[in-house]
Amino acid sequence: MAAAQTRLDIAAENLSNLSSAGYTRREAFGALTATGARVSARSTGGRVDGVSEMIAVLGAQRAFEGAGKVVSAIDQTRQHAAEAGRVR
Repeated sequence: MAAAQTRLDIAAENLSNLSSAGYTRREAFGALTATGARVSARSTGGRVDGVSEMIAVLGAQRAFEGAGKVVSAIDQTRQHAAEAGRVR
């Protein structure tokens, strides 16, 4: 979820600076580590395209929603396992 949030923050920053003189587009790039996914930003040196950034925002929102559903499914599975393991 942190990776999706970082992607969303970067795209929002790009959109907010769409008309700022001298601003260069930042892009998210990720890497898998032993502790999970890590996303950070780097400058591309290019201009910001509003349509591309809106698409990036939508993609990041969907990734965030998907991660939330995964966490919810894991919680439900743990709850069912705990209920099945109880002796009545």
